[in-house]
Amino acid sequence: MPKKRSSSKSHKKKPDAKPRIRLVGIAAIAERLRLTPRRIQQLAGEGLPRVTRGKYDVDAVLDWYIAKLERQLARQTDEDGDIALREKEEMRMLSAKADLQELDLASRRRELVSIADVEKEMTDLVITTKARILTVPARVAPELLGEQSRVMVQAKIEKALKESLSHLAEVQPHGSN
Repeated sequence: MPKKRSSSKSHKKKPDAKPRIRLVGIAAIAERLRLTPRRIQQLAGEGLPRVTRGKYDVDAVLDWYIAKLERQLARQTDEDGDIALREKEEMRMLSAKADLQELDLASRRRELVSIADVEKEMTDLVITTKARILTVPARVAPELLGEQSRVMVQAKIEKALKESLSHLAEVQPHGSN
């Protein structure tokens, strides 16, 4: 029976093994991030991780740069929200200002009336109408004495009520005569 040979080399990675650092130069990082070497130097000043002068760990650089872009995007989103809120407030202010200008113009043209004036006119109209209607029985009663026809009685009452209400058709808008 042949003996099995055991291989001393293992092709499996150990779970505790640290990832291998891949050092590259500034040109490779610039190409990978699609930036210029000058911009990479600027980013190094902002905290881009560098192993040694001119040498960068690709994975660390990519992680750092992605985090930087995410922060910028979050800031930009907040700023866009603030801008949208400011624009909405400005639109409300412009709308309110336009409304006030329209009211002022209508007032100058005498197209506006105050609520108090309308209430006074309506109250006067109701009081006058009520008073005229309440006088109908006293005015019509003498004409109805001795009337035998129900149709004639009804016609005379209807005529008196229409006369009492006729002033409503004659009411002129305030200020026009």
